[in-house]
Amino acid sequence: MAGNQGAGRFPEKSDPAQWPIGVSLSLEAWKQGGIDLSRFSAAGIRCIELAWRGAAFDMFEPENERCCFELIVRARRLGIEVWTIHLPYGTAWDVSASDEAERGEAIALHARSLQLAGQWGVGRAVLHPSWEPVPAEERAARIAACRLALPVLAGEAERFGVRIAAECLPRTCLGNTSGEMLELIGCDERLGVCVDVNHLLQEPPEHFIRRLYGRIVTVHMSDYDGTDERHWSPGKGIIRWNEVIGSLSEQGYSGPFLFEVRNPDPHEVADCWSRSLHDYKQTRDKASG
Repeated sequence: MAGNQGAGRFPEKSDPAQWPIGVSLSLEAWKQGGIDLSRFSAAGIRCIELAWRGAAFDMFEPENERCCFELIVRARRLGIEVWTIHLPYGTAWDVSASDEAERGEAIALHARSLQLAGQWGVGRAVLHPSWEPVPAEERAARIAACRLALPVLAGEAERFGVRIAAECLPRTCLGNTSGEMLELIGCDERLGVCVDVNHLLQEPPEHFIRRLYGRIVTVHMSDYDGTDERHWSPGKGIIRWNEVIGSLSEQGYSGPFLFEVRNPDPHEVADCWSRSLHDYKQTRDKASG
């Protein structure tokens, strides 16, 4: 979706019923035998994100790289698109590090990861703009450091045929509000956004979505209690899902509706989306009737 942020009007609405279902999967769990892709395919899951947790799964180890490639090949044979790869996060991967040398090392790690995504034909990479905590007195400097790193990574990603989606984050992390996310991605028009509604502790998710119009390329969908991230299934917390779905539809988002829940069961995920979509349609029809 090309960015038209600030254009003053939304594009043609999309139909949520046409959005494919997606799920974020842990590479570590898959390597340990905890994921059967055929069950996800049978449940109608058409997109997956491969979540790479850094220390928990060292992708630069040749055996792990081979395992990941085998997973991608198997997913595609089952008709599942590998929609995104979730880049690692933590101190070593923090692109907002104030120290220039540390930031350079983090950029280099991400660049190696982006090269792998390009080799595998995965077109989007989710990136955390910072690690935490970010002290209040360091916040401006950390934002400035992140804004120096992001264009470099956007260029590397473009070289490998990948688009970076900077993820909104909770608590003291950078990108914890729509205003701050606009400031971060404002440094380069090639940058997209991953909306993690479970991370938005300072504003309603639908507000964030409407403000980031035109830059959203993917989503992480789960519920929470409004106090901290929980990664519950949608409907188990306080998020107003009709508003979230409606705001994405307004800006022409075409999916997938990608669940990032703990230990996802494919049939529970499919049933949850079916219920959410049914409720959204009923509410919309009542409003228009």
